[in-house]
Amino acid sequence: MNLKYMRMLPGMEYSTTPAPEPDDHEGVVRITVDTAEQVPRKPDGVTLRRGLRYHEGLRLDLHTPSTPGRHPLVVYLPGGGFAVAPRAMARRERAFIAASGYAVASVQYRTTRQKATYRQGLADAQAAIGYLTGRAEDFGIDPGRIGVWGESAGGYMASLVGLEDERIGAVVDKFGAVDIARLAEGFDQRMHTFLGNPDNAVNRYGAAEANPADLARPGAPAFLLLHGDDDRVIPPAQTLELHLALRAAGVDSTRYLLTGAGHGHLALSGEQSRQWTSLQVMTLVRDFLDRNLRG
Repeated sequence: MNLKYMRMLPGMEYSTTPAPEPDDHEGVVRITVDTAEQVPRKPDGVTLRRGLRYHEGLRLDLHTPSTPGRHPLVVYLPGGGFAVAPRAMARRERAFIAASGYAVASVQYRTTRQKATYRQGLADAQAAIGYLTGRAEDFGIDPGRIGVWGESAGGYMASLVGLEDERIGAVVDKFGAVDIARLAEGFDQRMHTFLGNPDNAVNRYGAAEANPADLARPGAPAFLLLHGDDDRVIPPAQTLELHLALRAAGVDSTRYLLTGAGHGHLALSGEQSRQWTSLQVMTLVRDFLDRNLRG
């Protein structure tokens, strides 16, 4: 378990047992990940600008390819249990996507530490998109090709942004929350108690008021959903609910269920965590973005 991320989330709870994965459905692909080949930590051909101030003291980090021209924009929204939004998260994975020809921005957004709710977080994401597209020439961005990507709480935020903003052409949601009222389903009693506490960050952020599955609509952007079947923080049924709602609305949605994978860098073991930085999984993300932002 990654202690750096654990220190960011004091009081975080885990279920002692995994939640059961529901039956297979159309568009759900189960995969066993080969963790031997990992994406590079610092790929060639990428420039990183850190700490760009975009809105009311909030900052973002921007990876851009060294190649000339306008590149599709991918806005990454970090997880953090709605308590923090550390823009340094997933730097390795973001650099890999940038090296594939994308401008990738990791966006700090307001959380409960700023006494914010999801509404302010969404406003921040929109402000970041406006900042980046408004400086498209400076950063080498194509403002007509935009994707959003998030993990955990950031996956929830990315899904909301993708379903509310008609400029978005692709959404990548890694193990994001969907229906906050059912977030403990399938977990042990400790998680039911923790998530039922109105004082925890999940509830104070007001995220139960907005379920991305309720916003599924014809014409929504394509979705790529990924979840580990040993996730002890957000049960796999959460992304399945969103996937089924998207498919019912006629949206292009594909969901991958990773055998033995946990909750990103908050997985129970290093081997579980390495699934998310594997070349195999990140190639799925890159290929999805290529199909929907370049095709």
